[in-house]
Amino acid sequence: MTRKFRFALEPVLAHRERIEEEKQQALAARTSELREAQRELAHLDAEFRRYSAALREGHADLSSDQLRAHYAHLEYLDRRIVMQHAAISALASAVERARAELVEARKDRKVIEKLKEQRLEAHRALLAADEQKELDESNSRRYRSTA
Repeated sequence: MTRKFRFALEPVLAHRERIEEEKQQALAARTSELREAQRELAHLDAEFRRYSAALREGHADLSSDQLRAHYAHLEYLDRRIVMQHAAISALASAVERARAELVEARKDRKVIEKLKEQRLEAHRALLAADEQKELDESNSRRYRSTA
């Protein structure tokens, strides 16, 4: 009589797998946000360099109103760049937190998986012992009937 293996903690394992998947998605989202913030910073840096070069090259040809507008825009870009650096720093921290949470969730899942593997091995050993017992009884009966 073969007994089927049933792991009593299967719902817990499934829950841990769902948590791990959620943590993976959160990490992917934070990483995506960080990349987008880095792209925005690169865009702001490029625009700042472009305006700075235009100001240097055409300084003598620009009117005072145009100079004021260029300098005002450069100040605006500089503030945005500083703010973007702060945002990137915060996002990098969020990515690291999400990564640590994923590692922890993965460990939690692996603990349950390891327990499942141990119980499966114990179940297989029990089945093998039962099978051996049946073989021994069969051989014993055969031996008694021939003796």
